[in-house]
Amino acid sequence: MPAIQSDPDIRQDVFSLDEKLTIQQVRFVGARLRDLLVRYQEASRDERIRPIDWPEWSAFIDAAYSCGFVCSDASDHMGDRAQTSVSEFMLGLESDLSRVETLSLRDLRKILHYVMRSERWGDGGADTGGGTVWWLVTSRLGAAIANRLGA
Repeated sequence: MPAIQSDPDIRQDVFSLDEKLTIQQVRFVGARLRDLLVRYQEASRDERIRPIDWPEWSAFIDAAYSCGFVCSDASDHMGDRAQTSVSEFMLGLESDLSRVETLSLRDLRKILHYVMRSERWGDGGADTGGGTVWWLVTSRLGAAIANRLGA
């Protein structure tokens, strides 16, 4: 019997930004981000040395991929006329967190897509991963995004 991942009813491609998500998917990702934030806040200094081993770390990453926050057609830009890079946009949000409350789901998906892809390509076996998820968790932006996602 072939492995379940080979089953023809298993989706092989990541989502498109144009595909709608359910509110359950959105809240699930928000809850996994909230779990990771709580783990960070409660972790001792020694535990923070290797967060990639935390179950909350991989649960958040898995949720982002499986719930449509990593998309085949997302880019490194926010899609505005100025072609603002996602990283630049995130820094602006961090300096004015009130703007997070006005973000569309599409914008939130672009941000988390960027975080996940940067994490994947920048990991290199580091104890804190690629640094992008770690930055999100240690910045004030992570909590603001979790709140916006309904967690």
